[in-house]
Amino acid sequence: MKFGKDFRNHLEETLPEWRDKFLCYKPLKKLIKHLPPDPNPHPVDAGAPRPWVGLEEWFVRILNEELDKFNDFYVDKEEEFVIRLQELKERIERVRASKNGAFTSESKFSEEMLEIRKAFVTIHGEMVLLKNYSSLNFAGLVKILKKYDKRTGGLLSLRFTQRALHQPFFTTEPLTRLVRECEANLELLFPLEAEVIESGSAEKRETSDGMRNPEASSVQEDTMDVYRSTLAAMKAIQGLRKASSTYNPLSLAQFFHGQDGDDGSGAITAENSASNSLTTSQNQDVDQESVHSGD
Repeated sequence: MKFGKDFRNHLEETLPEWRDKFLCYKPLKKLIKHLPPDPNPHPVDAGAPRPWVGLEEWFVRILNEELDKFNDFYVDKEEEFVIRLQELKERIERVRASKNGAFTSESKFSEEMLEIRKAFVTIHGEMVLLKNYSSLNFAGLVKILKKYDKRTGGLLSLRFTQRALHQPFFTTEPLTRLVRECEANLELLFPLEAEVIESGSAEKRETSDGMRNPEASSVQEDTMDVYRSTLAAMKAIQGLRKASSTYNPLSLAQFFHGQDGDDGSGAITAENSASNSLTTSQNQDVDQESVHSGD
């Protein structure tokens, strides 16, 4: 399956408010097709004139606007996640501190804990989705650069890719730590209910008397949009990694392999643990329904 089709499918599945934040892959691809072709398809000598210099400067300006769009959205969402996660941690502490006095019944306490769990599941899914936003946009950028060089005979890919590697939207270590912190808190706070975020099949889960588990259904239904969007993104990324397994200076697998090298965790306890939760279950689904993509 072609990358463009994977990318389009992901845009259709992602959260609606995120769609215009992605790379304008299709318009850029069409733009490249209308550029003048390389007048000299043979390698250009180092001292030879470069007729595509002016064209390259113009195209780089377009790509820089795309980078600015990625960076602005990514940084804003990352800062939002820091605030939301901190608010959740403070909320759970308030619930713990007031359990014996602020709730009129055990059911009220359970309802509050369920709402907190929903919030944790939602933010975790959005964090994973943002990590895939980073990878998909970088992958699309690499594809566009290769198409540009092939069409014009330019030498832009390696230089611009190296620049993109150091942009905020591709610097995902802080976000990875937030994901692990969220997973650790989920495992710590809700160890017995972890299955409700393991799979979209939770809506079909039944209790021993044949009835649906209302708490599992509530969490699953409220977070399904995030789950579907994240799963679609992870399918696309899995396909890219498999399709880019051979080494070359612009290998997508090479870039993705080193993107999340951080091992830190920020759990609210001293334990450095992480649940299998949404990330693991989605990776299992991806392995079963891997998507292969090309140029």
